[in-house]
Amino acid sequence: MACADSTIATSDYATLSTSMLKRMAWSDTDLLLLHYSFFNEELEALLDLPVRKILIYHNVTPGHFFRGQGSMSWLGDMCDHSRAQMRRFAGSFEKGVGDSDYNTAELREFGFRDPVTIPVFFNDAFFSSRELDNQLYLDIKAASEVNIVFVGRFVPNKRHDLLIDTLAAYKRLFGRSASLHLGGKIWGDEYFHGLLGRAVQGGVLSDIKIYQNASGLAIKTLFAAADAYISMSEHEGFMVPVLEAFTVGCPVLAYAGTAVGETMGPAGIKFDTLDPSIPAGYLELLRRDKTLRNNIVREQADRATDFYSEATARRWLSFLEGFVDISAGLHS
Repeated sequence: MACADSTIATSDYATLSTSMLKRMAWSDTDLLLLHYSFFNEELEALLDLPVRKILIYHNVTPGHFFRGQGSMSWLGDMCDHSRAQMRRFAGSFEKGVGDSDYNTAELREFGFRDPVTIPVFFNDAFFSSRELDNQLYLDIKAASEVNIVFVGRFVPNKRHDLLIDTLAAYKRLFGRSASLHLGGKIWGDEYFHGLLGRAVQGGVLSDIKIYQNASGLAIKTLFAAADAYISMSEHEGFMVPVLEAFTVGCPVLAYAGTAVGETMGPAGIKFDTLDPSIPAGYLELLRRDKTLRNNIVREQADRATDFYSEATARRWLSFLEGFVDISAGLHS
């Protein structure tokens, strides 16, 4: 793993800085895999290394989502710089890998030749285990009749505003106590405070629970305790929390734009409108129809197996056989 020199002091022991990579004795038979998800000017220095290079693309949100968001406008500029950097990188990499067909299509647009798709790894063993934070689970179940969960950083493309509206719509339409559990990092105080203001206007501020820097066990427990994972996100390159929810057994209701529908496949409930009353209605339907809920959970579990670590590892091994001799390592 590599990172900028400025962050090496806070990184783990397996992390190399870009300057360390530059000083290594590379040969033209070596292979460098570079994961990319945001602008880093130091990466430009790696392009001249005498080594075969593969870029693994995890998507960069288009900058327009951050325009008009006050103090977050700088993030839009950096996202646009990132996407421009990808275009400059295209000719320097032997191959590009997208972790979804959506991302692979973007690589093609950036100028990468014949990119391929290999999904991300996610911790399927952990999310399929029975370990939970039992006290958190009981607290969630005792506080509300209905619980909604979403996991993702607080940025405009995730559309937390529409999740707040969905909560308000559900309470208004069906008159039940309900809570919205939001796990993720706050990226901009001004934007976050605007979301709180929206919750005040909708009369649901006290029904929203925020989990910053939550542990994996806490996130898993939120999935297990929730009646549904609801996503109104307008831009995703893959959306790993969908698979995590699938694996835990939490029904997923999601706006199917960008890569979300691709990740969900035939499982869960997808919709093509950002009208909050739609997921609110589906949420109540799942509450009333246990057979439907059980069928959805079963279909989601089947879909999640397509992305289990063993399957993804096999795809990587097959791909890498075209670049390096891995047979010795497999049989040692």
